[in-house]
Amino acid sequence: MRAVCPQCGTRESEWSDENGNYTEAYVAISHKCFGCEEIAGKQAEIPDGKAGAGMKVLLLPASVHAAQQVLEELGAR
Repeated sequence: MRAVCPQCGTRESEWSDENGNYTEAYVAISHKCFGCEEIAGKQAEIPDGKAGAGMKVLLLPASVHAAQQVLEELGAR
């Protein structure tokens, strides 16, 4: 079968040798992404239902966020 798995991106043929026996073609590893952790935490704050409809979470460099806060404070005066 030549189809690629939509989830992992491998082909069934990659997991068997020329005799059709299973072969360990890949090794699954885990990796913690701190950016994804930040996104997940902020997504948990978005309310369910209509109140959270259309809400998106994005990562902003901390320096850019700080600059935006300063500009907002200066504009509020």
